[in-house]
Amino acid sequence: MPTGGSSAVLVERRKLLEQLDDLLMQSARSRGAIAAVSGSTAMGKTTVLNALAERATAAGSTVLGVVSSPHERDVPYSALAQLLHAVEATQADRLAVPAPPGAEEDSLAVAQQTYQIIADLAARRPLLITVDDIQHSDTASLSCLRYLAQRLNRLPLALVFTRGVSVEEQPPRILHDLLYRTSVRRFHLGPLSRVGIRELAAGRAPSAPSSPPSDRFIAEIHALSGGNPLLAQALIEEGGVSVGPVFHQAVLTYLHRIGPRAVLLARCVALLDEAATPLLLSRLSGIDTELLKRYLRLLAGIGVLHGVRLRHAGVRQAVLGEMPHDEATHLRYRAARLLYDSGAPPQAVAAHLLGAGPLHEDWVLDVLRDAARQALEEGDVQRGIRCLELARECCVDEAQRLSVKSHYACGQWQLRPADSAPHFLALKAPIVEGKLTGHDALWAAEGMLFHLDFDEALMALEHLNDGDEETAAALHGTRMLMASEVPGVLDRLSRPLPATAAPAMSHSELRARHALALVLERGADEYAIALAEQVFSSRQNAATSQLSSLPKALLALCYADRLDTAATWHDHLAGDAGRHDAPAWRAQIACVGALVSLRRGRLADAVRQAESAYARLSGPRWNVSSALALAILIEAHTAMGDHRAAAGYLTPEPPPELFLTRAGLHYLYARGRHHLATGKTYLALSDFQGCGSLMRRWNIDTPAVAPWRLGEAEAWLRLGDRERAARLVEKQLARPDTGLARSRGMALHGLALVQPVTQQPSVLRDAFRLLESCGARYEAAAVLADLSRAYQQLGDKRARPTARRAWRLAKSCQAEPLCQELLPTSAPRSIGTGGSAGSRDGDGAVQDTFGRLSESERRVAMLAAQGYANREIADRLFITVSTVEQHLTRVYRKMGIRNREQLLQGAHAVSYESA
Repeated sequence: MPTGGSSAVLVERRKLLEQLDDLLMQSARSRGAIAAVSGSTAMGKTTVLNALAERATAAGSTVLGVVSSPHERDVPYSALAQLLHAVEATQADRLAVPAPPGAEEDSLAVAQQTYQIIADLAARRPLLITVDDIQHSDTASLSCLRYLAQRLNRLPLALVFTRGVSVEEQPPRILHDLLYRTSVRRFHLGPLSRVGIRELAAGRAPSAPSSPPSDRFIAEIHALSGGNPLLAQALIEEGGVSVGPVFHQAVLTYLHRIGPRAVLLARCVALLDEAATPLLLSRLSGIDTELLKRYLRLLAGIGVLHGVRLRHAGVRQAVLGEMPHDEATHLRYRAARLLYDSGAPPQAVAAHLLGAGPLHEDWVLDVLRDAARQALEEGDVQRGIRCLELARECCVDEAQRLSVKSHYACGQWQLRPADSAPHFLALKAPIVEGKLTGHDALWAAEGMLFHLDFDEALMALEHLNDGDEETAAALHGTRMLMASEVPGVLDRLSRPLPATAAPAMSHSELRARHALALVLERGADEYAIALAEQVFSSRQNAATSQLSSLPKALLALCYADRLDTAATWHDHLAGDAGRHDAPAWRAQIACVGALVSLRRGRLADAVRQAESAYARLSGPRWNVSSALALAILIEAHTAMGDHRAAAGYLTPEPPPELFLTRAGLHYLYARGRHHLATGKTYLALSDFQGCGSLMRRWNIDTPAVAPWRLGEAEAWLRLGDRERAARLVEKQLARPDTGLARSRGMALHGLALVQPVTQQPSVLRDAFRLLESCGARYEAAAVLADLSRAYQQLGDKRARPTARRAWRLAKSCQAEPLCQELLPTSAPRSIGTGGSAGSRDGDGAVQDTFGRLSESERRVAMLAAQGYANREIADRLFITVSTVEQHLTRVYRKMGIRNREQLLQGAHAVSYESA
């Protein structure tokens, strides 16, 4: 036991033992003495008593020890029987010891007989009688001890008792008479001081004597243990102040030594946890309020409790772990009912219902459903699903079961979105039959929309009526969701869903849907942006903020070309993602974050985020979110020049239903960019035109979703039709200026490319300012590339520094094709933001000669052949003059030539490929 052994305690209790030694010497001179040592549980009273017995034995005294137990308190003469057995074991050959008396014997006669036995024994040698935990001794034995104590004056006898401080028990009168005699010397053992803990640590800690425990270590041990030797030793054995299993078990030992009510109270505290109050604890445990407060003070004094909560989670788990199953189930049910009756939040009540098992009481099902809904909204998906699984077992009729199944389908969507389609489809028939209505039916229909099950979703929606105001508002929310996610399905409804006023005061999900729908319809609408920002500012308020609203609000900011603001909010959300067990939500945040990164020119980040989202969202079937992630991957890989990766993502054949969704627009545009970059101009033209046709039909013709006119114009330029390209760009610019900075900057870029070169620089500079201001780095780099070419054609000395700046910006985006086009050996760039002209073959022999050169050597060789000096070559290639000289040395050696003149002769027939 941690309090066992005498060395450390002897140091801490030296004065007490010295005083008890005086008592032994007094009794040895035939002057009997009595001492009582009190103290709370596990303070070392037994250790002191044992140390005293060892000293008395060493001094030649006879020692008789009695240990009282609460289990024998009501057994007459149980303590006296121990004393007589000790006498018999010590002096069996010299003293006849009678059998322990029976309960029916005369108490006075028993006391007289006991006194005579003890007096005869003490006449032979000094005698010490110890009684540990005397408060548990039976009344009959106490009567004998009192009789003995009254007649000690002329006996070499010492009586030493230990007495625990009881929180609730009132000692019998006879114990009071025994311990509070004027002749009794009373001592109290309190908690260990820091000095005592230091001695305990020095004697027990695993550290070497040459490395004494630090002051901070001792202070923390003292604070955590409250000076209780049992707990202090447990912490020392842990090897530090991190509370571990040894400490947890020490606390359990301590609680059991205090008594069953202390154990029960600790279990109630552990069960209620954050919801605990003295009143609830009293009702749950059945312990009187005043008595309970005394227990709380005792446990707080040794560091087990902080207020009415266990200070350490590990102790809480240890307390709960040792609780018998039946008792735990009963207490959890009582805790749930008490919390429910006191108006506690559903999640606090449900936490106990989950441990109590299914209950068929009216209030239970509503609590579990409300708790599940809140858990799902806050991102605790596993807890939400557990609540719903228990709720399913608590249902008593079909209507309840169907409602729970609808919630459960939403939970499965958040847990495994790609595999959740069957859960929603299973609810179509109950909706059509009128068995599932209201919000429950709408959630199921929206789940079908997510999985592109449009026929089933429409059938479900058409069987819902909007008779009451609440249902009408919910249907309006579904209408806004359809307008922004599946606009091609909205017109297929046989009757329109209700449209109500702007939901500025509604919950965050409805505000986010409205903001997204408005941005798609009106562009960077200030009211829509304000709605989106309201969603973020209320996200810390669990009563109004739903996690599902945040991706939609983030998307609204992205489509409003508020890229920096969207990126800031995304970083906040991504940082909080680890706190939420909501895979679908995290995937959607990553997906929108990928779109924001793509539009800010952070192409590698876009790929990483979209890959993460696609891994969680994709499955055997397509859905709107996985399709958006796929489109982002295609567009980002195309911009980075990894056409093989982009083609890989285009391999799966998309279902026709995809092209009724907003994600389908992204897919068409991304595929068009890929076709354009890989020379499939007519396929690109078809994709851009198809994208534009859908956007015009759905009245969401905003370039913030897909700038299809600019894509189509670039395709016509590739095909040599500058006039048609110019008309498309002009149409784009003629549309109302909706505050979309990135989109307008891209349109001005397109305008410059269909104008004569003399007019291009001013327009390109305006385009660059817009794109730079909104953080669209990739498009800004493309504008600078074309501006440098315009300067070069016009003989403007700003061509070279502009090219350098464009190259650096493109390099930071990891847009390799654009970087290659900016190198001096590139062929003329095709007008637009993607792709380059094909290479031209020259003389075969000369081509083979240059083919032996490395990529860097060919660039240096070409510039040298064009007459550039070494310094000029270094400036154009962003390398040192020394590097240029080294490259030229290797070029001459590989080509078998000696100077630049020979290099020019060998290079005159070659048009070099893009590096």
